[in-house]
Amino acid sequence: MSRLSKSPTHTRKNLVILRAGDGSLHRGWIAEPNRDFDLLISYYGKQPGTHEAEADYYEHRPGPKWSCIAELLAENPALLDRYEAFWFPDDDLAATTESLNRMFALFHGLNLALAQPALTPDSYYSWDTLLQRPEFLVRHVAFVEVMAPLFERSALRACVGTFSKSRSGWGLDWVWPTLAGRGRPDAIAIIDATPVKHTRPLGGDLYRNNPEMDPRRDEERLLQEYGLEGRRFTGKYQLNSVVSRHAAPWWLRLKLALRRLNGRRRYRRTQRRAAAR
Repeated sequence: MSRLSKSPTHTRKNLVILRAGDGSLHRGWIAEPNRDFDLLISYYGKQPGTHEAEADYYEHRPGPKWSCIAELLAENPALLDRYEAFWFPDDDLAATTESLNRMFALFHGLNLALAQPALTPDSYYSWDTLLQRPEFLVRHVAFVEVMAPLFERSALRACVGTFSKSRSGWGLDWVWPTLAGRGRPDAIAIIDATPVKHTRPLGGDLYRNNPEMDPRRDEERLLQEYGLEGRRFTGKYQLNSVVSRHAAPWWLRLKLALRRLNGRRRYRRTQRRAAAR
């Protein structure tokens, strides 16, 4: 069992749990006073003690992000009782204290269960639907990415059992909305008002440090377990509603509807090919 070597004397209601390497960008997150979150650094590098001075909680734990977070939370269950919201960002995200405070404020104010900040237009990204739409404050969707998910306490309790099921993290982001959404179309969101910049190409340290990892197999296994094989073709295009001064424009709703339709067609093709083997 890994013991947290630091613990704050008094806690805020939001907790950032960061798997940090040597080049972590978290100093920008805590550069301003009056932050509305505590920072737990779980360092995975080779120099124990690195970043300890900046952390409210600290540990050294080598290994991949999500299985290590599962271990950390299992070993420290009081964290889930102590905090109301939990953010699990990658360590290569650039953000300010002010923007993160506002992210948490919007998350609580809109009674969200699962969310993520949008990515700035100059970010490295996997899905363009996660890039910031500055005309919106928030988009209610059906998908957030493993890069920077934000959970409300009960949503985290519902999803934490999945964290150890994918060493790479692939597939987790398709499962979480089915467990955290509570049947509400407005429970899951991309927060456009508080974008972060993803500064490095995808993969990075995760694959360099864990060369045995098979992310596609992780995703395939998890989707089969939860019966969600078709979700990855359509889920990222679902837009339920927006928070803004204006309704979502017709062309955006049409564009996403057509992409979801095309996703369903691709999924049916993969099913037919699999059946023909």
